[in-house]
Amino acid sequence: MKKTLTIISATLFLGIIAGTASLYAQMYPMSGITTLKAGYFDPSASNAGFIFGGSYAWKVDESVDVGIAADYFRKTHSEDSVQVLADEKLIITNAELTTNIIPIYGLINIKFPAGYTMDYFVSGGIGYEMLFRTEQTYGPDASKKSRFYDGFKWILSAGIHYRIGSRSAFIAEAFYDGTKVSRDKKGETSGLARYEVNLSGFGIRAGIRMGL
Repeated sequence: MKKTLTIISATLFLGIIAGTASLYAQMYPMSGITTLKAGYFDPSASNAGFIFGGSYAWKVDESVDVGIAADYFRKTHSEDSVQVLADEKLIITNAELTTNIIPIYGLINIKFPAGYTMDYFVSGGIGYEMLFRTEQTYGPDASKKSRFYDGFKWILSAGIHYRIGSRSAFIAEAFYDGTKVSRDKKGETSGLARYEVNLSGFGIRAGIRMGL
């Protein structure tokens, strides 16, 4: 029930953002803003790695825009054992864990002028996040398991816009993602149970914003 309410709430919020965006698109047909970003993210439940993302937003006015964003994070790390053989090492991979994180969320950006070519900004977003995790073990008892988790996402960020053209700007930001995802445990006789994964963590990224 809790997971269902989370999905419904996130879907309603994204629907509100999409409806608001559609209204502003009709009022301001040239106000679309595309942002592409890449950076480094360190979630609690995985090793740190690269994150890529993009968003499309519509201007409310010269300081505020609302939109929809999606990101992609992938990291594979292995459990290795090392044997020293004369002048070389034998590295044996015992297991590999692959983490794929895909969030979809609505966001609000607020700019604060700091000069002719630069603005500060803060952003906030909420939505829905999916975690796809694969565990591959090797050896006599080799196996492969795939698990899916999902849940409510929220993110806060702050950074700078540096204007590089009449309708483009370089952006850099630091962000904190406070997301936790879960999956139901089947066959639990003592009551409702679920597995939870903490994906919260800090990150930094940079990119380009087109359509100021």
